[in-house]
Amino acid sequence: MEEPRTFIRREEVKLFFLFLILLVMYLAIAYFIHWPAGYYGSIEQPRFADPWIARTETILSGGLLYRDVFTTTPPLTNFLLIPPAYLAGRLGHINPWATLSFMVYFSLFNYLGALVLLYMGETRRKGFWTAVFFLLNPLTFGNTILRRQDESVVVFFIGVALLLFLKRKHFSAAVSMGLAVLVKLTGGIILPIAFLHSRKWHYLVIPAVVFFTAVTPFLILAGRAAMFWDFSQQEGEHPFQFGGVSLVALWNNFHEGAQQVGLQWPSILFVVGVGAILLFIAWKRIGVVEDLTLLLIVILLLTPKLHTGYFSMLALSMAPLLKRYRLHAIYFIFGALAIVADYYKWPIENFPVAFYLMVAVVVLLVAALVIIIWKGLQPPQPPLVVNPHIQ
Repeated sequence: MEEPRTFIRREEVKLFFLFLILLVMYLAIAYFIHWPAGYYGSIEQPRFADPWIARTETILSGGLLYRDVFTTTPPLTNFLLIPPAYLAGRLGHINPWATLSFMVYFSLFNYLGALVLLYMGETRRKGFWTAVFFLLNPLTFGNTILRRQDESVVVFFIGVALLLFLKRKHFSAAVSMGLAVLVKLTGGIILPIAFLHSRKWHYLVIPAVVFFTAVTPFLILAGRAAMFWDFSQQEGEHPFQFGGVSLVALWNNFHEGAQQVGLQWPSILFVVGVGAILLFIAWKRIGVVEDLTLLLIVILLLTPKLHTGYFSMLALSMAPLLKRYRLHAIYFIFGALAIVADYYKWPIENFPVAFYLMVAVVVLLVAALVIIIWKGLQPPQPPLVVNPHIQ
């Protein structure tokens, strides 16, 4: 028997009001803490960490991404970012409106991601609380408001692909995974999990077809400049470079000369670690959401290039596991520490403090990894049966 539509609408409305409350709260933090520190630039010269506006102006003027403007991301994400960039332009590219347009737009994807988790739940109640926890994690709004970054977009696409896969809609799920990769290459993180759990050809063929159908015109017209996954290119869409809040990147920021860590061994460790966890997943297959979370944890722990926003993917995949694995404390503490570590990296630029905060994040995530594997491999407990004849 289906639940009344009034109840269904009530859950979405509750999540929307929570979304609005958190939006206002984080905007207040941005205004009173980040803005005075110069995090968003000045009124006349907003600070944009990524050239979204230049790309939008190129697209709207009939130019070509990669050829006419330097672009390091897949094409779809640049088209999805036209609305906030266009609005910022209409408002004169001045703060607070220029920065606010991106903050609110990115945050809307937080609400959409929460809806995905709502529909993913075994029951409406479980889905609702999973969505609430996701919105309350400091990473969710900390990334879209405080850091004003766009990872919430790919998190939503990954969530949609995961939802469709769990609903056994394999063709739609495979198409969604292809679209996720067109937003960010990290969107492809769900592909090996989907294939290992289904063994269906869809996940080997359809995402690749979707991806190259969209990218090929740019490769033809822009040539090598459209190869945003080029490993020899810095700031491209690949992990084999130092950046962000990874431990090795932070360590190198406050050490010199022989004390610095080279890129070779962290890259080797990354490849070996990811390969090892994929072999483990293929062997044990604890669960779709569990395995996606394990893969994410290993990638985030070992990648030399780690921007704080990448943890938003883990905030989504981990949320449905909180009750079963009792991960609530780890979930919220690691999210808060990651956001604070990013602030110490910049604008404070106290790299030792950022480094040790990230050490704490690593310890928490290793603990989560161990808990999920340990409890996930335990045989299910039989239900307790009470003998009615025993008084």
